Amino acid sequence: EGVIALHYLVSMVSALNPESPFRRVARYLLRYRGLFILTLSLAVGSTLFLVAIPQVIKWIVDSVIGAGRSDLLLWGVAALTGCYFLRDAFNSLRIRVNNTLEQRVLVDLRGDLHARLLQLPVGYYDQRQTGEIASRVIEDVQNVERALLDGTEQGTVSLLTLGAITTILFVQQPMLAALVLAPLPIVFVMGRLHFKAGRVLWKNTREAAGALNGLLMENISGHRLISSFALGDRERGRFREAAHLLRDTTLKAMYRWSLHGPGTNFIASLGAVAVMGVGGSLLMQSQASGGDFSLGDFISFFAYCSLVYEPVSRLNQLNQLLSAARASSDRVFEILDHPVEIESPAEPKPFPVGVPEIRYEKVNYGYPGRPPVLTDFSLTLPAGKVTALVGHTGAGKTTLANLLLRYYDVTSGHVMLGGVDVRDFDLGTLRQQIGLVAQEPFLFNGTVADNLRLARSGASDADMVAALEAAAAWDFVKQLPDGINTQIGERGVRLSQGEKQRLTIARVILRNPPLVILDEATASVDTITENAIQRALGNLVQERTTLVIAHRLSTVRRADQIVVLAHGHIVEKGTHDDLIAHNGAYAKLWHAQAQADQHTFEGTHTHTHTHT
Repeated sequence: EGVIALHYLVSMVSALNPESPFRRVARYLLRYRGLFILTLSLAVGSTLFLVAIPQVIKWIVDSVIGAGRSDLLLWGVAALTGCYFLRDAFNSLRIRVNNTLEQRVLVDLRGDLHARLLQLPVGYYDQRQTGEIASRVIEDVQNVERALLDGTEQGTVSLLTLGAITTILFVQQPMLAALVLAPLPIVFVMGRLHFKAGRVLWKNTREAAGALNGLLMENISGHRLISSFALGDRERGRFREAAHLLRDTTLKAMYRWSLHGPGTNFIASLGAVAVMGVGGSLLMQSQASGGDFSLGDFISFFAYCSLVYEPVSRLNQLNQLLSAARASSDRVFEILDHPVEIESPAEPKPFPVGVPEIRYEKVNYGYPGRPPVLTDFSLTLPAGKVTALVGHTGAGKTTLANLLLRYYDVTSGHVMLGGVDVRDFDLGTLRQQIGLVAQEPFLFNGTVADNLRLARSGASDADMVAALEAAAAWDFVKQLPDGINTQIGERGVRLSQGEKQRLTIARVILRNPPLVILDEATASVDTITENAIQRALGNLVQERTTLVIAHRLSTVRRADQIVVLAHGHIVEKGTHDDLIAHNGAYAKLWHAQAQADQHTFEGTHTHTHTHT
């Protein structure tokens, strides 16, 4: 498969295309030119001593053993030992340098991927599983990097070895050298076919691995739900199906390799068989006629013949590695090439001083592949006041918040802050000026203090305590084992829902932004906890322009302006008392919720007395 070297060159030359994934990854290698050159130099040095070994053996057989020079035998053995030692010493250093280079490239590539993931719009994550994305960052990156680094180093060394040994073979015995190389065109054709088919098979394998990782992450995140609904058998079945799919796709790729790898090695080794037969015949003829083809020449030639097939085998394995890496590279660069879509302007405008008003002007927006959510929508949220959005699910409430945060951009129209379109601000600056309290509070694995300092990295303990007191959270935090230095677990798993929500409110208070979004902030807590959170929210919204999204109308009664939405349009707006007096859509929603709450209370009260 030495001519697979040609296939390897074709693959790497194709990387000259500016869009080639291998060329793009090569840029990461070029950041560490010194290490890369040192790796290649050490590999070449190891190869030179490897190539010298048959020549030393020839000298020992012909000039020492054959000539009866026992005085030189020790020197010959020492020279052979030195060649072996220096070959492996260079190789040991190469491995260390190569691994250092590999890890640096991995860190850089993964870092760029992670940075890109943080830049991508929310819509990108709406369409993909978390575990599948993680699989690309961890496993696919390693596949691509290893193929390029090992491919470049091993491929270069293998080609140099083949070139040097082939030259030596043709100088020694041209006819036998031709026999050694005769099977290689067949191996080359087989390698090209395997590369094309292997790329498809490995693409299926990587997709199956991503699906399995996605399912695993989903099961870990949803463990409590799985347990509460007794879904263990169902999830085990789903996991088993995904694992079997990964097994089957991997086996298909490996089965093909099990035929290709040994098959090409066998075909290539037929050259060695021919050398043994023809070369043995030439040796006997030479010995009978007193020719110059000695036993040392034959042993040396056959040793070189064996050395030809080592780089051939290595290139054959690289062919397999390139097939897998090409499939992984498509998945890696799909992330890096995905358009950011939501970006800061080249010359951003300064954020307004003070507390600005929010104004939606003739806004149109619809999610991809779905009917428009907002059509010619206009609304003003007065500066320093609380505006509540109410309405049925799908009315467009959360979409308005997403457009303000620039998770998405309007199709047409404007979202204005203090008279400036939000698209004219630096994206980071815009989001730093908006405090978000979501329905599902998110806390990182760490301490209470770690999570609060996300809002202000230099906040003192006194600052954090003041924020916790304002968020009605200090009473429970000070009772934790280590106070604000207590570990709260992944997503705050060691806290109740209400406690997590109050910590997120404290985080926003600590940041002290002029704008606040409350997205169903009390939707998933009990009435007592809701009252505590409402007190905290009352402190949070003071002198801030606030957008409240709510289904539970009791939470918006004190809002300065209540806006009722339906199908992306404003049905009515006003204060609570005005809307109740108007007896329109809001009044109907209010009375319906009040009646439902009364039925819930009566049902619970009756149920309690029945079991008493």
